[in-house]
Amino acid sequence: MMKLLAALLFLLLGGVLGWLFLVDSGYVLIAWQQTSVEMSLVLAVILLIVVATVSVIALELVLGLFGIRALVSKWLGQNRHHRAQLALSKGLALMARNDFKRAEKMFVRSAQLATDAFPAYLCACQAAQAQLAMQRAEDYLVLSETPANRLAVQLTRVRLWIDSGQWEAAVSSLKTLYTHDRKEPLIAELLLQSLIKLKSWQEVMELLPQLSKTIANVQSSASLIEAYQRSLSWLAETGNRVDKVATLKRLRDFWATLPTFVKHNMDVVYSYAEAVIAIGFDEEAEELLRVSLGQQWHNGLVELYGRIRHSEPERSLQYALDWLKKHPQSPVLLLTLGRLCMQNRQWPEAKAYFEQSLTLHKNTETFAEFVRLLQHLNDPEAAHYLIAGLNQLVTKPLPNLPLP
Repeated sequence: MMKLLAALLFLLLGGVLGWLFLVDSGYVLIAWQQTSVEMSLVLAVILLIVVATVSVIALELVLGLFGIRALVSKWLGQNRHHRAQLALSKGLALMARNDFKRAEKMFVRSAQLATDAFPAYLCACQAAQAQLAMQRAEDYLVLSETPANRLAVQLTRVRLWIDSGQWEAAVSSLKTLYTHDRKEPLIAELLLQSLIKLKSWQEVMELLPQLSKTIANVQSSASLIEAYQRSLSWLAETGNRVDKVATLKRLRDFWATLPTFVKHNMDVVYSYAEAVIAIGFDEEAEELLRVSLGQQWHNGLVELYGRIRHSEPERSLQYALDWLKKHPQSPVLLLTLGRLCMQNRQWPEAKAYFEQSLTLHKNTETFAEFVRLLQHLNDPEAAHYLIAGLNQLVTKPLPNLPLP
């Protein structure tokens, strides 16, 4: 449409000039020293156009023949690139000094000069976000988006939402991205983190089998381990308090879906055992803990083993004594042995194990357990150990004051 209008405008202008020349052709005189040239204005204009056209063509030929055009173009491109990089460097330096406003201006200048504006616009987005200017940050993302970097821009947008606490928007976008790209680990990781923040445990449980396959190096993924742990706790908390067998079945079924490497993670085993204990199935937890400790030593599992109610405390105590041969300097195991001795009503042995545990590590929980036992034994040392235990909670030494 614009080209058509321009053509009509030139035709109209040409018609007007032609009519003017017909009315009055004009007169041009060119004089130099003793020579003069006379011609009509129409001829002078035509000659001027011809000379200008020939000059431009000749200049183009000369520039192309000697490579001058390429050199000039290269120099201009290098200069533009240098200015873009310089602006980007200045912006990064300003960002490091938390001067986000000036940094944003530098990044925008760099984006306007650069051939590839994507890095500069991303930096400008971060600078705007630091100023809580979320709309400007979004505008920069829109300007930077191309078919080649669409995924990177969308992930950056998601991070903006996450950083600003817009978890619902982040989850919605990540679900769409994950539907189209199930092999991208970062999408799966961010989706899992966002669902954990929203505490959408039902969705977490439904997506975990697929997400665990997608996330790269899942063995080291803290989010994945946390998701399994929190899901186990949620199942125990929301289970049927009347029909605890049904809740146990839900826990077992979910445990069966866990990948092998997750089942071998002792923190996840701890959460599973804790969930089973919470619904009252201590014996099942005892077997799980005992088998797991036989495969890998874990202080958390040892401590939990001492907390459960054992139907056969004598046998459980014997298992713990066998572990003591391999871990004689474990304060946690000594605490557990003291508790198992209490379940077997072996009060002197329990007292001895608590004392040994405190000798290795002065733990507040061990002090509390020991003092409770001493009080029920009417042992005069109870007060001494109570004070010692309380001192573990004091962050500063008590002042030197007169005492009665």
